[in-house]
Amino acid sequence: MGLVGEPNAGKSTLLSVISAARPKIADYPFTTLEPNLGVVGLSGHRTFVVADIPGIIEGAHQGKGLGLQFLRHVERTRVLAFLVPLDAEDPQAVYNQLRHEIEAYSEELARKPHVVLLSKRDLLAEDAPLPEVDAPEATGMLTFSSVAGAGLEELTEYLWKAVTVARAAEAEQQELEEPVAFEESREDEPEWE
Repeated sequence: MGLVGEPNAGKSTLLSVISAARPKIADYPFTTLEPNLGVVGLSGHRTFVVADIPGIIEGAHQGKGLGLQFLRHVERTRVLAFLVPLDAEDPQAVYNQLRHEIEAYSEELARKPHVVLLSKRDLLAEDAPLPEVDAPEATGMLTFSSVAGAGLEELTEYLWKAVTVARAAEAEQQELEEPVAFEESREDEPEWE
């Protein structure tokens, strides 16, 4: 599972509360300078790995910011999670920009299944309506707060299911791509007419 978001979207904070990873967390852009990995443990001995990469900015696919160096890391993931902070001026624009950067970097990466995670729920008033984010290709959209701990159990269960489905689809695709071995006929066997 690869966490994709702009600087300060809450990727490292999320990683720190759903796993034992202890990434550097601070209130300034590009706190994360290298990828951080965390293993998420769920009931029933279920686990999956989450990769937190440095923030993606406009032009990342061209090498701006920490750009290409870290987009390569997210290529190894099966599922992408786009973090869109609810305190963003325009959450739809944030999602669109992240999708654009991924698509411009790699069509293959853009075809990976993805989920939209609306982060920082605690920054909106409890009765405030959630901004709408149109993400028709996303497998789902969840809202959570890492700081308040709200929605994290549902989030990790959903991410587990998304990774499990992606693993199964990948295994099925590999099975379809494997050549089928046929035995060669032997001289002592009669030929079919």
